[in-house]
Amino acid sequence: MPNSRCNSSISVTDPAGPAAAGDKLVQALLLPFDSGVLDRPDRAFLMRGEAAPPLERWRSILTCEQSFRPAFDRLRAAGYDAVERLQGRFPLGLFLLTKHKGESRAGMARAWTLLQPGGTLVCCGANALGAASLEKEAAAAMGLDGKLAKHQSRIFWFSRRGEDMPPALRSWLAEGSPRPVAGCGLVARAGCFSPDHVDPGSRLLADSLPAELAGRGADLGAGWGFLSSEILRRSPSVTAIDLFEAEALALDDARANIADSRASFHWHDVCAGLPETAPYDWIVSNPPFHEGGKADPAIGQAFIRAAWKAIRRRGKFLLVANRHLPYEAELRRCFRDVALIRSEAGFKVYLASNRVDRIGGRP
Repeated sequence: MPNSRCNSSISVTDPAGPAAAGDKLVQALLLPFDSGVLDRPDRAFLMRGEAAPPLERWRSILTCEQSFRPAFDRLRAAGYDAVERLQGRFPLGLFLLTKHKGESRAGMARAWTLLQPGGTLVCCGANALGAASLEKEAAAAMGLDGKLAKHQSRIFWFSRRGEDMPPALRSWLAEGSPRPVAGCGLVARAGCFSPDHVDPGSRLLADSLPAELAGRGADLGAGWGFLSSEILRRSPSVTAIDLFEAEALALDDARANIADSRASFHWHDVCAGLPETAPYDWIVSNPPFHEGGKADPAIGQAFIRAAWKAIRRRGKFLLVANRHLPYEAELRRCFRDVALIRSEAGFKVYLASNRVDRIGGRP
């Protein structure tokens, strides 16, 4: 199941590319301080942020929460104090709203719990992602201390007044908790990929699994664990499965969904390659295909190369993808035997085996 690569608020279209769009959002986020409306304290947190150049002058005072592993790694590489989950109390919080309204509301509520009494939370989101409606909801829930508009985005802020959480925020916090997924007995939370139903691609891949699946395997882009749970339920000869997922929140839900001791969970960016391990007997994947707001086939192609490198000589690799995505050429570059085994409902399922010795001149 695809990981949540489009969770970040930096997912708006910009002619100069997603990096430029992200820089503009961060510039907007910092506008209340650059314009002198708010004072910058000596300590603050940032939720859902990226290592954007406009943020550089804030680096020394920020603790950055980022549950999406590629963005977390970029923050660490740029010298930021990055954590998977924030703890403690701060005088100031910065929050980049995401495209998922439920996730953004839950994020504002949890950010409120991280503020000292009297502390301020500054939120910023793109107009195209519904920031104006979130601003109105925040104003109705607890009142705003101020608001601005810049770079096709909305910036608004409010303070923590006392220890009692406003009732609306309590409901927002609950909204971000894992909830039952229709028709499968599993749970997922807002902001993760397909949190309210099993996506058709994952369902099709699960229905295409070979009956003789056995031994050690991996699920690349495991999401909240639907595909792995189906494999473990159907295949008693499977001895172990490693779930690799870039979104830590989705991986938390996968842990809740899969109690089987054969499963291991890895917060990992598959595009960076898999950790060194004994070769897998089989690998399955429903890779993500968005980086920010646009389709990026290079992500799925990187997943294919990661599978090629990690699978045993004659291991089986099963991949599902939207019909329009150009993955077959990369599969044939990495594997000698590639078969299209299912094609329906806008998706294709490939079975690849007999990996080549080299791709692109690399051993």
